[in-house]
Amino acid sequence: MKGLSHVSVFNKSNGWGFSDWTGTKCVKKSHTTSVCTATMTTAPQWLPGSLPEDVDHAAGLWQVNATVKANDGDYWIADDIAEFRMKRASKLTADAAPEPVAKGARLTVSGKLTRANWEHLKYHGFAGQDVKLQFKATGAAHYRTVKTVRTGDSGKLTAKVTATSAGRWRWHFPGTTTTARVTSAGDAVSLR
Repeated sequence: MKGLSHVSVFNKSNGWGFSDWTGTKCVKKSHTTSVCTATMTTAPQWLPGSLPEDVDHAAGLWQVNATVKANDGDYWIADDIAEFRMKRASKLTADAAPEPVAKGARLTVSGKLTRANWEHLKYHGFAGQDVKLQFKATGAAHYRTVKTVRTGDSGKLTAKVTATSAGRWRWHFPGTTTTARVTSAGDAVSLR
């Protein structure tokens, strides 16, 4: 195989495609096989002027099309050669209070889940999503899920827990088919 002469990507549900093909790297694996990796660039600021309706609908399942050149001059057009998910970026915050807290007292862990709005090029609250509250005790190797909380209208989260040991509290959002998963930074809380 000589290489790729064309690569394009399209949303499978509405046919939108707005990425720039910025490069390709091909590695020969055998006399008859090469593996090529194409790089595409998409910038959210391109979207509002490129699409006829709400640009957030660009998120979802996309397909890759490519034209492959052979060493003998022949070529092969491959539609839907691969698939990937285009996802809106997300952000998540965490704040545990009071700090420090008395052992056995109530602790409130709050936060906010937001995701990119490609129409406005800003982050907006993401409501109605299940987010996991996680805790890692001081000296522990891993976080464990304490409870699951649903985000409110503006993406806000609040949970009340009993402080049994010092450690870090964080929120974890597993993502959706159109929104990226995200984990907040851990907020350290000590006991007094």
